[in-house]
Amino acid sequence: MHIKIKQGLDIPIAGGPTENTVKPLDRPKQIGFSFLHFDDRRFHLRVRQGEEVKIGDPLVHDKECPERFFASPAGGTIAEIQRGEKRRLQGMVITVSPQEEWACFDVKNPETLSRQAICSLLAQAGLFTQIRSRPFNLLASPKQTPRSIFVRAIESAPFQPSAEMQVSDKEREFQMGLRILKKLTDGHVHLVYREGSPCRAFTEAEGVEKHTVSGPHPAANVSVHIHNIDPIRTSNDIVWTTSVLDVIACGSLFLHGKVGLDHIISIAGEAILPSKRGFYRARLGASIAELIADKIDSQRPCRLISGDLLTGDKVLHSDFLQPTHHSLAAIFETEEREFASFFRLGAKKYSASGAYMSGHMNAAKRRWSFTTSQHGEQRACIDGTVYARVMPMNILPLQLIRAILAEDYELAEEYGLLEVDPEDFALPEFVDPSKMPLMEIVKQGIDAITPH
Repeated sequence: MHIKIKQGLDIPIAGGPTENTVKPLDRPKQIGFSFLHFDDRRFHLRVRQGEEVKIGDPLVHDKECPERFFASPAGGTIAEIQRGEKRRLQGMVITVSPQEEWACFDVKNPETLSRQAICSLLAQAGLFTQIRSRPFNLLASPKQTPRSIFVRAIESAPFQPSAEMQVSDKEREFQMGLRILKKLTDGHVHLVYREGSPCRAFTEAEGVEKHTVSGPHPAANVSVHIHNIDPIRTSNDIVWTTSVLDVIACGSLFLHGKVGLDHIISIAGEAILPSKRGFYRARLGASIAELIADKIDSQRPCRLISGDLLTGDKVLHSDFLQPTHHSLAAIFETEEREFASFFRLGAKKYSASGAYMSGHMNAAKRRWSFTTSQHGEQRACIDGTVYARVMPMNILPLQLIRAILAEDYELAEEYGLLEVDPEDFALPEFVDPSKMPLMEIVKQGIDAITPH
C-alpha cells in the first residue's frame, strides 16, 4: 500500500544539520537511563548504588510484568539512583568503565525456538521495553499476541536522522530482526518506509508486508500508518509498534549475542554553532553536557530539547538523552514581548496560516528563525478548523478535543481516541491560534480510558 499525505506540514525551521556525514563522538564518561517516560509502571530495583554492572544486566523489573527487565546500557558502576516524590524511581547514572563487559545470553537459532522462548529472551535482554502496544501506547506484554506489528522506517519530524542512515551497515541485523518479529505475531509485520527510498534493507526486506509513504510531516507517525493499513476499532485490537533501531537490536541479539548500543543522533538548532551542527554516532543515554561541549553559541540564553522539536522534552546540561530520542536541539530562549507585534506585517516571521506577510512569500522554501516565545497566553478557541489542515487521519480533531474536555470518553472513542497518540496532535498544537495544550489534553483522555 502507498499512503499519500496531503494534510500535514514540514516546518521550515532554521539551524538544521548542514551535512549528511556522520561524525564520531568521544567515549562517554557517564550514561544515564531515565524512567520518566514509563510513568505508568512500578519498578523493583535489582541493583544498588556503587554496584558493578555489565552491559545487558537487569537494572529493574516491572512489578506488573516481572519477566520484563530494563537492561543496563553501559558497563561500569552505578553512580546514582535518582528518585522523586514518594521515592519514585526516576533514573540511574552509570559511570562507564574503561573496559566494559557484556552480559551473556544463551542465544540459539530462532527457527528452532518457540514464540514463548523468543519472548523470554527478548524480555531478559531488555528489548520488550522498546516495543509499544496500541491502543493506549503502553509497553508491549510478552503474554499477548498482537494481530500485527508495525515497523516505522521513516522520519519526518524536524532535524531527525533518517531511517536509512540508522540502518546503514546493519542490514543483516535488520533482516534478522524482522524474522524475529514475524514469529511474535499470527498476522503480518508491516514495514513502512518513504516512497523512493534507495535503501535495499527496506525495499528488499523479506517476510514482511511493505508499504510506502509520501508527503510532509506527520508522514512518519505510526498512528497514520495503522489508520490506513490496519485500523484499530476496539480496545481489544492489539497492535505492536517498533522502530528500525529496535529491530536492529533484536537482530543483533540473535546474531551476536549482544544488543547494539550506538545510534545516530542529530545535534542542531540555531543556538548550535554552524560548524558543529550535524549527525553524530552516539551511545544510548549519552550525557547532554558531553554532547554539546564546545558546540553552543554562548552569546544568548538557549533551551535544550531532547527529541524532536514538536514533542521533545526540555533538558538541562546535567541530564541525559532519552533512549528513544535521536536528536538534541538548541533554540534561543526569549521572554521579551514584542511591541505591537499584531500590528506588524510579519515579513520576518513564519506563518502557517497566512496571517503574516511571510505566509504569502513562498515561506516553505525559506528557513525561519524560531525561539521559545509563544507570543501571548492561551486564548478562547476561535478556530478549531485549523487542526484538520494538518491532521491526515480520518477523524474529527476538534470534536475529539471537546469530548475529552467534557469527559465524555465514550463519545471521544467514537471520534477516534483509540487511534491516536499525543504526538499526533503536535502539529495541530503548533498551528493552533488559541494556544491550547492539545497533546496534554489527548494524553489525559488516553490515560482516563486506559485499563489498569
